[in-house]
Amino acid sequence: MPPTLISVDPKKKPWEQETPLHNRWHPAIPPVASVKEGQVFRVECVDWTGGQIHNNDSSDDVKNVDLSQVHYLSGPIAVEGAEVGDLLKVEFLNLGTLDGDEWGFTGSFAKENGGGFLTDHFPCASKACWDLEGIYCSSRHIPGVRFAGLIHPGLIGTAPSMELLKMWNDREAKLVSEEGTPEEKTLCGCLHTRPLACLPEPTGAMLGKLGHFKSNLDNADWLEVAKEAARTVPGRENGGNCDIKNLSRGSTVYFPVFVDGANLSMGDMHFSQGDGEVSFCGAIEMSGFLDLKCSLIKGGMKLLPAVGPSPLSVNPIFEIGPLEPRYSEWLVFEGISVDEQGNQHYLDATIAYKRAVLNCIKYLSQFGYTEEQVYLLLSCCPCEGRISGIVDVPNAVATLAIPLSIFDQDVRPPSTLEGLASGVKVRRNVCMSSEGGAMPKDPRLDE
Repeated sequence: MPPTLISVDPKKKPWEQETPLHNRWHPAIPPVASVKEGQVFRVECVDWTGGQIHNNDSSDDVKNVDLSQVHYLSGPIAVEGAEVGDLLKVEFLNLGTLDGDEWGFTGSFAKENGGGFLTDHFPCASKACWDLEGIYCSSRHIPGVRFAGLIHPGLIGTAPSMELLKMWNDREAKLVSEEGTPEEKTLCGCLHTRPLACLPEPTGAMLGKLGHFKSNLDNADWLEVAKEAARTVPGRENGGNCDIKNLSRGSTVYFPVFVDGANLSMGDMHFSQGDGEVSFCGAIEMSGFLDLKCSLIKGGMKLLPAVGPSPLSVNPIFEIGPLEPRYSEWLVFEGISVDEQGNQHYLDATIAYKRAVLNCIKYLSQFGYTEEQVYLLLSCCPCEGRISGIVDVPNAVATLAIPLSIFDQDVRPPSTLEGLASGVKVRRNVCMSSEGGAMPKDPRLDE
């Protein structure tokens, strides 16, 4: 086992960890550790909420989760010799669960507190807890399903420069300001996740060595950073929260370096995830570790195509590792650019994927599962999403493929409908909260 560079204790609060964590992006957040090129090291991570969700049979913790705190990240880690304009090569050698914390959760947020891809169809918070046993997982809340995981960090990236940070904040603030005006983007009327972007917010911020908001809201120097530090919610030019399920053992990522030292951070560990992570709180979220090795390609950032108004308009590239679960039989659902009200959209792949997901949920609910169970399952099982067509006007075509062997029954269309007509016994449901009344709060902040 390589030496542990950053260790965590999942039983402790995020702000009580021995090595400070952070949940914002800002170049002023100092590194908590450093590594040399070629050094192999281990990084441990808490789950993305910092322990707000519990292994029980109530989803009220998801309903009332304090999203101002997420995501809690381990780092920044400075790579010795890294300079602006370099390419940071990060090799994923091993990933796993933390000893004594082998469980995970999948959830959907309440409409008024986070929402999700299908929040207009599933407005209530829900949760499923998973037992993680070696490479396999199963859930008491979604019986009859078992599959192998593909552990990966949902979030990993380098620190932004001040110039890049300003780009992020300016464009996201513009998007939010357009809501309710003629400039509002078309999809805002079809997708109901709000807010449209999570803008900088000092409340909830943890800035690593600079400190936690609980004791710094009257600190002018801390506030200066917190008021412009970017939230970690979306993926951006530095990588970040891209939720790419294939970044597992044997993978390599090439990150642009925007600040000297690169300042690499990571977290949001997933045991398994479906393409799109559609329920938002939607992989099998867990604490975990990564064994990594970093090296530098000097001046290599110029290899990344700058597609946009700035030379900083680049994105990382990655190599998929050779290890992943193997499935030979799939059931595939199709969606097109026509919304649930029958309105035609123009080559809209998001609407098409939403339709594919809904088609799958409605179909599988005929086999003894509730729609809420299928919604959470599609967010965390090894399903494959694809854009199958993007040129045949007016419809984009998206597909969602479900591996058949994860079920303990045959979910293919039966040769006769007699079995379905006589009714299928509904299994135990996921944890469900009542609609409305979410009160985001982390009670640990009052301790």
